[in-house]
Amino acid sequence: MRFLSHFSMAVALAAAGTLAISAVPQEAHAQKKKKKEKAPKLEISKEIRPQVAAIQEAMGGEAPATAKPLVEALLAQPLTGDDQFIAGQLAIQLGSTLKDTGLQEQGINASLASGKTSAEQQPSFLFFSGNFAYSAGRFAEAQQKLQQAYDAGYRQNNIGALIAEAYFKENKIQQGLSALDNALEAQKSAGNKAPEDWYRRGAGMAMKNNVNGAAGKWTYKLVEAYPTGENWRAALSVYRDSANPKLSNQENLELMRLMRKADAMESERDYFEYADAADPRRLPGEVVSLLEEGLAKGDVPSSSSYVKETLAAARGSVAADKASLVASERDANRSANGKIALATADALLGYEDYGKAAALYQAALTKGGVDTARAQMGLGIAHVGQSNWDGAKQAFSSVTGTRKSIADFWALWINQQAAGAAPAATPTAG
Repeated sequence: MRFLSHFSMAVALAAAGTLAISAVPQEAHAQKKKKKEKAPKLEISKEIRPQVAAIQEAMGGEAPATAKPLVEALLAQPLTGDDQFIAGQLAIQLGSTLKDTGLQEQGINASLASGKTSAEQQPSFLFFSGNFAYSAGRFAEAQQKLQQAYDAGYRQNNIGALIAEAYFKENKIQQGLSALDNALEAQKSAGNKAPEDWYRRGAGMAMKNNVNGAAGKWTYKLVEAYPTGENWRAALSVYRDSANPKLSNQENLELMRLMRKADAMESERDYFEYADAADPRRLPGEVVSLLEEGLAKGDVPSSSSYVKETLAAARGSVAADKASLVASERDANRSANGKIALATADALLGYEDYGKAAALYQAALTKGGVDTARAQMGLGIAHVGQSNWDGAKQAFSSVTGTRKSIADFWALWINQQAAGAAPAATPTAG
């Protein structure tokens, strides 16, 4: 039984907000001024010199807005080379003065088209051109220009995330996720940490749009970078709900045990999901421990009929279950295969008898005749209960098949415990 659909979680993740920004090219104009002495000499043709002079005079007067129609008229002419570059620079300067983004965009594009933009200015000019296209809803153009800027080395103004958003706007989800992943890797390579919203955006878009296999990968990235209880819950819930094939009850139990360890149990539904996977008839001790913990924390209501009935069933089975374990351990040691050892280890794990559980999981693996991946998962969890991190990681690294992703989540959590799960440096966007 599944108590909760986590589609709402996907919406919440995706609603981290689009990552686009709106920049104006004052920076580009400032760069032009700084590098003016290094720029090649420009020659204005005699045909447009009077127009340029009139524009400069109007721009320097008390009403610079009167220069706008003059600049627009100049830009409308079939200019090339130096003339086109000069016209573009005038448009950028006047657009900055008047806070006229349309005029700034025309100036940026004219400067780029002239072929005279310096190598130093080219990346930022391409960025501003792409950003203007994005703001105007011309997303295909934005993708092209922004990618050109990125390839030219531009890394400011969250450009990597903006490229991803340009793809998302056209429902090109896979391309957007690839672009966002590239931006995250670039941040890592530069020794920085991308903002949490970038990870949440990727995870939300992957899940909301049912991108095959991507939701689990993106939530893993999220919790790897920002290991909060909330993010662990999102990561494990999203992975579980997007798993293909669907997780078995035993696999879900292995996942829910990690959710509990990661302090990511948040609501009564989490506890009910866990208790249902454990089954009060099969692992009564674990169900009792879990629900009593939920009651003590106030996460589950004592008035709940599910809690009352499940606790009563589990408590009523504990004494007989514990009494049977001595015989089970004896039979496990005598058996030619590992089936009894595996079942007994599961029961002991539920009672937090981690030493005996680990020994029996190892016996089950040695004797054979069992699901190896399941036994390795149990052995890893038993080692975690003993804080035997090396033993746990070794066990989890041996897990293959459908459980491998669950084992990878466990290994990630172990590594975070070793590192103190401390947040990394303040994120640097770019």
